[in-house]
Amino acid sequence: MIDYHIHTILSDGIDTHESCLQIAAEYNVSEIGFSDHICLNYPDWAVKKDDFLVMKEKVTKIKNTNALPFKVKYGVEMDYLPKMINEIKLIIQQQKFDYVIGSVHFINGWNFDTEPLNYSDKNIDTLFLNYYTLIQEAALSGLFDIIGHADLIKKFNYKPTFKLDKLYNQTAKIFKKADVTIEINTSGFYKPCKEFYPSKEFLTLCFKENVPVTFGSDAHQATDIVRNYDKAIQLLKTIGYKQIAVFEKRKRSFIPI
Repeated sequence: MIDYHIHTILSDGIDTHESCLQIAAEYNVSEIGFSDHICLNYPDWAVKKDDFLVMKEKVTKIKNTNALPFKVKYGVEMDYLPKMINEIKLIIQQQKFDYVIGSVHFINGWNFDTEPLNYSDKNIDTLFLNYYTLIQEAALSGLFDIIGHADLIKKFNYKPTFKLDKLYNQTAKIFKKADVTIEINTSGFYKPCKEFYPSKEFLTLCFKENVPVTFGSDAHQATDIVRNYDKAIQLLKTIGYKQIAVFEKRKRSFIPI
């Protein structure tokens, strides 16, 4: 098992890297990746600018420890902010990640992921359309290896008035064109939407387009590492996936599920 989406106390996680390593060893994983948030409008849940070097040094030191029974990768969950592409690119070049997860948490400056009370004055149809436009742009930007929780806009279980199949299909084709990997993110199962990101329908269309997939729990505490992976593995196999993507120095390869 691998888990490429783990947060620590450097961003909005509640546990240290060391605690995460201990739990991962108990769960018999083969690889984990630390992927704390970097967001260049600097919300309080992202790594502080002064801690970018700490973030890199911490994981580099762990990676150089030979005693671990599993591989450790240096990743990041980087927010896609259209007006800051050059700044994002520079940080990615400086940090030398093993992989970069691209995520969208902001629509026109509004953090839809953590401000659910503000939905009352929003047009849900417009939000969905704007979100998928941003996710598609993120994929095509060339900045990211993995697209994080690709249908996060469903988190609070709001639904548009239109069917999503055409939007899913269009987005899956763009993911293929951009040669990005998607993650099956198990955290959605515990949110109001009560299903993985992305949905089975969306995942199925990604499979039909030969879009690679990897695993991420989106753990914000150590005990959430590889949470609900049994169901995620079963879902991927049902859809037809037989392998998952892994990364090293931003080079993708594959291992059997």
